[in-house]
Amino acid sequence: MRSLLFFIIPVVVLALSLGHTHSLSPGHALLHTATVVLAAVLLYIAISAYERVKSPRFKWLTAAFALLLARELVLSLSMYASATWHLPYTDIPVDHFLGLLALVVLAYSIYKAE
Repeated sequence: MRSLLFFIIPVVVLALSLGHTHSLSPGHALLHTATVVLAAVLLYIAISAYERVKSPRFKWLTAAFALLLARELVLSLSMYASATWHLPYTDIPVDHFLGLLALVVLAYSIYKAE
């Protein structure tokens, strides 16, 4: 039953977004809130796991989820502020770069040898 909850959230987001094409829909706002909350929960779980195991892999996993949370916060703030922040001297949005960093660190945590 709990696993059903994971599939209900995207359905609710889509349902609240139907018919809204130019302004911030309730579904779009819920999407950004849900991704920040989910990233924070994953970070908490990773921190708890690292404290139990003390494995370097879990340290990197924690860093990956911290970067994911930072990405989601920057993306949500930029959406609500109607602004896009870029890395200095580039055309790369900060949220895109944080997402790339999160994926690289996550991949490293998975493939890192003990």
